[in-house]
Amino acid sequence: MSLKDTLEESARRFPEKTCVAYEGERISFAAMDRRANRFAHALREAAGVARGDRVGLLVKNSPAFIEALYGVLKLGATVVPINIFLAPPEVAFILNDCGVKVLVVSGDFLPMVPALREQAAGLEHVIALDGDAAGVLTRDAIIEGRSDGDPGVEIADEDDAIFLYTSGTTGSPKAAVLSHANFLGNVDSCRRAVQVMVEDSFLLALPMFHSFSLTVNVLLPVAVGCTIVLLESVRPLEKVLDALVRQRPTVFAGVPTLYAVLARTPVPPQALAGVNLRLCISGSAALAEATLLEFEQRFPIPLLEGYGLSEAAPVVSLNPLDGTRKVGSIGVPLPDIEVRVFDDDDREVPVGEAGELVVRGPNVMRGYYNRPDETTAALRSGWLHTGDIARVDEDGYLFILDRKKDLIISKGMNIYPREIEEALFHHPKVAEVAVIGRADKRLDEVPVAYVRLAEGEQAEPSELIAFLKPRIAAYKVPRRFRFVEEFPRTPAGKILKRELRGP
Repeated sequence: MSLKDTLEESARRFPEKTCVAYEGERISFAAMDRRANRFAHALREAAGVARGDRVGLLVKNSPAFIEALYGVLKLGATVVPINIFLAPPEVAFILNDCGVKVLVVSGDFLPMVPALREQAAGLEHVIALDGDAAGVLTRDAIIEGRSDGDPGVEIADEDDAIFLYTSGTTGSPKAAVLSHANFLGNVDSCRRAVQVMVEDSFLLALPMFHSFSLTVNVLLPVAVGCTIVLLESVRPLEKVLDALVRQRPTVFAGVPTLYAVLARTPVPPQALAGVNLRLCISGSAALAEATLLEFEQRFPIPLLEGYGLSEAAPVVSLNPLDGTRKVGSIGVPLPDIEVRVFDDDDREVPVGEAGELVVRGPNVMRGYYNRPDETTAALRSGWLHTGDIARVDEDGYLFILDRKKDLIISKGMNIYPREIEEALFHHPKVAEVAVIGRADKRLDEVPVAYVRLAEGEQAEPSELIAFLKPRIAAYKVPRRFRFVEEFPRTPAGKILKRELRGP
């Protein structure tokens, strides 16, 4: 079975049911399958796309993204979703790195096409989903007269399906090579973990190029036969709230910053009464305890924190929908996924002790594209080494302490920045915080806190130090504080700590 089979099966089972609801338009499963077929024929006949070719998607949230995604997959080609917030040189890096043959773009990105053509030697065609430009194929022109029948390509479950580029928080992005089987395994694990039913509908507001949104908000509902309520963006927030009330989705997957805003934005009680959600899922970054508590106080809906990474297609663990949810925990492994905590010699550590989180299961990537050394380092001893420091408690719940590369060692003591960040986040004047390690005059590492204060607030380092002293050990208290207006971020909302550290 392959990913394209899931759309075809849902189209067979629920031909008239809405697959995507978008700005007043409702596209049935049967119609979406026909659209994907036409696009596949157009790719093959007008752009020469064949099995194994890489096709880049630089596309904003729209039904056309889903059409293009499944159209590429139907040819046995590989989809390369591209971060829509990247600059032209960054996009060109990806095109060159994995040899993208055809690039599909939203009309907004047509102005960068000339630069991409100059910098990406292997790029043969650009297809615009909307808009027009010299030397660019247009979707409407190339699909005209094409068959809406299946293109007839046999696809094995171990064939490459999607290259997910890592976010580059610790260095240059690299492509995680993921097969149809990897994604199908993760989709099934997610389905069982949150008990997805055909009657569910998903509110999709996060960008679809991101691994979390792609799997949870697109591949999962398409496979089960659920409706996707699609928004172009999480902004303005009023559109998200309006969709929650008017479209009445039952599942919402977001990122911590979005839940923090929802928790603090005034909402009329009558609007809240119209919300039909049965659960919310938080992923992509750490969910602060204060945000979880504030959100659930306003919305009587379970907010489940999970964990994943692109190399695992991407979801690894989640707080259980039924049973105990532990604040600050990323929950327990999804069905069919194993996790352990290893020391530096790849030996499992005792319960409660810190070590590197490792993952094994059908969702784990085959490796990094054209990076054998990094593949060997990441996939050793039969496990995917995540680079995250974690501990597991006596009940099997996982707690992420920090990135392995973010660990601060001061006077021989391990300091996990996330612990300091969590403590500072409880200060009423603090909106966001990131802690990094810097060498002091003795070449020892000391924690340094970067803080964004809440709007209209002022604070001195001495006030924050006094707040921390009763809460964490003295050696963990930051020696320096830096107040910032904004943090450098990845498109998924993660703070780029490597930019805080500087060169």
